[in-house]
Amino acid sequence: MRQKADKQDYKARLDALYLPRLAEHGLGPQAQGWPSRLEQMVRFAALTGIGLSPGDSVLDAGCGQGDLLKHLEEQGFQGRYFGIDLLPEMIETATDLRPPPGIDACFAVADLADAPRHWRADVVLASGIFVVMTQDEAQAALAQLFAACRRAFAFTCLSSWDPTPNAEGYLRLDPAETLNFCRSLTPRVLLRHEYFLTDFTVYLYRE
Repeated sequence: MRQKADKQDYKARLDALYLPRLAEHGLGPQAQGWPSRLEQMVRFAALTGIGLSPGDSVLDAGCGQGDLLKHLEEQGFQGRYFGIDLLPEMIETATDLRPPPGIDACFAVADLADAPRHWRADVVLASGIFVVMTQDEAQAALAQLFAACRRAFAFTCLSSWDPTPNAEGYLRLDPAETLNFCRSLTPRVLLRHEYFLTDFTVYLYRE
């Protein structure tokens, strides 16, 4: 019962953050909380820098409206793509996308906790999904998403090293502490904090 209540509480936080933005913007980066298309693309480039091989399967965890699928197409990716998000309103807009040629794509409303059982993929990618989580929730999600990957997992997160005030109260994780937590999942990790001061990317690889 507690787990169900926690999920409902997290869903309520997502609704409060994203539903007003969807109502105002409809489609695009602003509807999904990104300041601009450029910032979204820089973070996508950091994520996919983990390395994708031809024929890979990719899980886009917290996919929003599926913008990462377009980025993968532009990078020449050809393989299987799964996009999952807890908000049906996001998935409704994502399913209107026409899958790019050469990419087998599908979207579903799903909880991150279901990923290891139902959405395993060669590479798992998660872009900015932690903003309304607690640190404990974020670490649980990291463990669940790493369990869902066959080869590698990459995620972006807001950084506590950001010197600007955190007026929105979004979760900012400490990069060094997060890297140490990721090392409890696998010794093969890489931290990137060079592209923006505001956030960081971590790559986790299976041995």
